[in-house]
Amino acid sequence: MTEKIGNWLDNFGVAASWVCAVHCLFVPFLVGIIPLVGLSFLFSETTERFLIGVSVLLALFSLLPAYFRQHGKLRSIFLASAGLSLIILTHLLFEDSFVTKAIFLITGAILISTAHLLNRYLCKTCEVC
Repeated sequence: MTEKIGNWLDNFGVAASWVCAVHCLFVPFLVGIIPLVGLSFLFSETTERFLIGVSVLLALFSLLPAYFRQHGKLRSIFLASAGLSLIILTHLLFEDSFVTKAIFLITGAILISTAHLLNRYLCKTCEVC
């Protein structure tokens, strides 16, 4: 049962990191259309913080228990920390530069997705478990 929850959290973590990156990259292009269809909330800073928060929580609830209870390898935690750090730094430092923002966001999403996929692999191949 715990393995199924861990797999679900890892899968959701991969999806959430990409939703966050897509949101940040495409919302500026949809400035004229989004208010017309009633989705103005997508522009808010609260939405961006919510998506980042979901990514952080998913990383905490899937990667940390797997590390402590199963495989004991820090690789996935380091990858997720690096990815989350890039995303957070992007929002703090590179809000005005679209190209730099895109590079950092995509790199962060790739790192977080890789962390969740690696975590799932480590859990499945754990010799101790």
